Amino acid sequence: MKTIDNNKLKRLWHSTINKKDTWHNAFHLEMPFGLINDPNGLNYFQGEYHLFYQWNPFSCEHLHKHWGYVKTTDFINYSLPQLALAPIDEFDKNGCYSGSSYIKDNILHLIYTGNVKDDNDSRSSYQILAKQLPDGTFIKEKIIIAHQPENYTAHFRDPYFFLKNNHNYLILGAQRQNLTGCTLIYQQQSDDSWQLCGELKTSYNNLGYMWECPNLLTLNNTDILLFCPQGLESKGHQYNNLYQSGYIAGKLDDNVQNLRHGKFTELDNGFDFYAPQAFHDDERTILLGWVGMPEKETDYPTINNGWLYSLTMPRQLEYKNNHLYQYPIDELKKLRKKEISYTDSSNNFSCIIPATCEVHIELNTASIKTSVITLGFNKDALIISYDKAAQEICIDRSNMSLGAKGQRSFTVPSEDKLILDLFIDKSIMELYCQEGYAAATWTYYPQKGTSPIFQIASDQAADMLINIYELGTINYSD
Repeated sequence: MKTIDNNKLKRLWHSTINKKDTWHNAFHLEMPFGLINDPNGLNYFQGEYHLFYQWNPFSCEHLHKHWGYVKTTDFINYSLPQLALAPIDEFDKNGCYSGSSYIKDNILHLIYTGNVKDDNDSRSSYQILAKQLPDGTFIKEKIIIAHQPENYTAHFRDPYFFLKNNHNYLILGAQRQNLTGCTLIYQQQSDDSWQLCGELKTSYNNLGYMWECPNLLTLNNTDILLFCPQGLESKGHQYNNLYQSGYIAGKLDDNVQNLRHGKFTELDNGFDFYAPQAFHDDERTILLGWVGMPEKETDYPTINNGWLYSLTMPRQLEYKNNHLYQYPIDELKKLRKKEISYTDSSNNFSCIIPATCEVHIELNTASIKTSVITLGFNKDALIISYDKAAQEICIDRSNMSLGAKGQRSFTVPSEDKLILDLFIDKSIMELYCQEGYAAATWTYYPQKGTSPIFQIASDQAADMLINIYELGTINYSD
């Protein structure tokens, strides 16, 4: 059981935040030391966004999991990171794992999984309630679910709070005794206890060996289950990461035990996206994900600089035309600084772009078959290609010297116009296609002192509009 108090954490933050690091990102939430992963407990309360995340402040290992905590009103200016929960009790001594939050009696409450392992590495999982005190700190109140139900293993975690039919519920990731993944539903009772309703029934009885990080949302009168199935075998362009994040959408029955739904669809098509969490503010649904992948630490060279992983840009979710759309929230437009616009009608265009920028591309595809975007970093190159016949985008980072390699391909419907919005940070890129129809997140690691060269080449001349915005940085303050 290891922790650090917030005063020491503050001093450590100030001593490290300004150290030069080629790959520290400008507009992605990340820490200057240690390892972060799953976003947790996201909520909008008293005019502020409360964002929590898994954080080991001591090393780049999946150990000593605390809950880091920041607040913001605009997703540009953040409070100085603190630790909200620490793994210092017998019921969470091996990690304060993921969870969610809710508001009751005008107080922010947290529900999380306490991870415990004995000397034989046997696991126990406890679901724990904590609440915020008037001074802004958090106190652990009680264990609300002491163990998993019969016929399920101790892989029982990540409680997500949701409201349905004027009742409070939790959905948890679980593993059946036959080593297949599922989710379990609990309902809050009048005495504040939580009663098991049962397994959320879906048509997927054998989709991986564990379902992590479930979220249950309602968008446009459609119920949507986000979850992360582990153990899927790759199928062509599908399921090519070690673990997947995706959703199924349909309709819950009145008892909140059966979901009639469509097919499982991956939420992000890049290399580095996992464990997303979504929440509602007064007007919209916002999602953040972990830019990383479990059990792949050596794929990320920042580990040698003493820090690992980031969170995605906050994304707004919309469900329309039987599909989940996602795109960066409007507040991030405040990061824009200098703008450069180009119009061109050739088959080859190139320019130098800022190291941190947003590139908006509108390409007339009526007469072309293929188009290739190349981001050049001296001898390195990252390639984004479009095949009109296949209706596919391919991201290829095989020609980057550092970090993991490979390709990811995914479907992007396009008839006569392709719209891409590419956000380039120091070591993360996020791509949004056709105004949010598809998204892809990945890391990349350019050599020191390189300025990116942007080139777009098509097999035929085509009209194109390109807007390039230099982007500023998010800020942290006491």
